[in-house]
Amino acid sequence: MKVALLKITALFSYCGGPLFISDLLKPRYPSGLVFSLTFLPVGLMVLGALSLDGTRDRWSTAAVWAGRQGLYVVLAMHVYAIWCFLDGVRVREQSLHYFGIAVGIVWSVAYLRAARRRAPADGSSRATDSASTEPIEPS
Repeated sequence: MKVALLKITALFSYCGGPLFISDLLKPRYPSGLVFSLTFLPVGLMVLGALSLDGTRDRWSTAAVWAGRQGLYVVLAMHVYAIWCFLDGVRVREQSLHYFGIAVGIVWSVAYLRAARRRAPADGSSRATDSASTEPIEPS
């Protein structure tokens, strides 16, 4: 249930800073390119959320890491949108952006906590030390 909630809220977080930046860039660039650039970090976050409940192999670990990087980019977009709103910028869908920013910040905290719980305790992916001098079999 928690992972499903993470997946849905990742998509809602697009309505905050990424949608605001998308609206700013659409008059200057093609809308498909703008959507792709602003949705890519959110897509990485969704991919990372999908990999949180899977096995701990190399690909799922990479997906969780990529989701964390996407999360940082989306958080920067949220901060930029908040800064613009505090500076006096007003748009038609202001409440939608506020909702997306609030969901995005809560989602970021939840994702970072889930990713930290998933990470190995010693910071490495190997369970054994290959340079150990202990015998393999008991003597």
